[in-house]
Amino acid sequence: MKYFIGSLGCVLSLHLMATTSEPVTLSGEVSLGLINNSALSVDELDEVSGKGDSGLQKTAAVTGLWKINDKAKVASSYRYNEQDYHQFDAFDLALHQVSVDASYQWNKKDLGFRYDGAMANLAGDKFLTFQQASVYLGTFLQPQTFLRTSAKMKRKTFAVITDRNADAIGASADLFHFVNDGSTMFMLGLSLDKETAKDDQFNYSGYGVNTKLSQKFELFGLAQKAAISWRFQSKDFKSYNNENVSNQTTAKADEHRNVFQAQWQLAFNQHLALISDIEYGDYRSQLDSQTYRQTVSSLSIKAQF
Repeated sequence: MKYFIGSLGCVLSLHLMATTSEPVTLSGEVSLGLINNSALSVDELDEVSGKGDSGLQKTAAVTGLWKINDKAKVASSYRYNEQDYHQFDAFDLALHQVSVDASYQWNKKDLGFRYDGAMANLAGDKFLTFQQASVYLGTFLQPQTFLRTSAKMKRKTFAVITDRNADAIGASADLFHFVNDGSTMFMLGLSLDKETAKDDQFNYSGYGVNTKLSQKFELFGLAQKAAISWRFQSKDFKSYNNENVSNQTTAKADEHRNVFQAQWQLAFNQHLALISDIEYGDYRSQLDSQTYRQTVSSLSIKAQF
């Protein structure tokens, strides 16, 4: 129900944008590409196949921005992403995402509220519903340095394995620094999360670190953008009995994830771009079944309007 309300809010916001006389901008994109995954997995179910596959990746999105006045604005978006693998249909994923973001500029600071909702289908069946509500505060520490802090409430609801249903709280801080007239951007982010599940064995507290460096440039008369990033996430799970861990009656299924990503974008014009992406993940756990390495690469053509 809450996901439906969030989706309805997104639709109503877009409708309001279309009928208001205030400045409104609408944009959208569609993309189609190839994807290759060296180790198919479903993180939310701790399912790792150890096998790779390739397939098609499709994306469509629409975004609306309504500038109510010089200080207030509302943005709404809907995004659909689909991964369709050739051999292992059990890992086919379809993801619907909506968001509504309302912000107000106060005393040179941005104060805002944001709602994010997502519904995932796995192998054609409803799999997971995710909701997140957050409040945030953004401020320029210097003309080229921006800090954004936020507090979040999250909820995950599984269609079948209801023991994993969970509520969570979290906080994050992201620092952005721009140089070369905004062409170069460096980001550093820190986050804390605590999740309480229906089944205590899935309770955890964790923290994360994110970094990203991006550069816009022009080569051969074409606008391009390159980016590299790294994210680390650590989860400390509640202790529980586990027969798979030798010589231990009780073990923590703690997880540590290191993910490195590189992306390159080549814009042929303001409407058409080629995007290549490669991601390498090193996933470690005290459970052997959850320790693996994964490389995901993709090549897509994107149209924007």
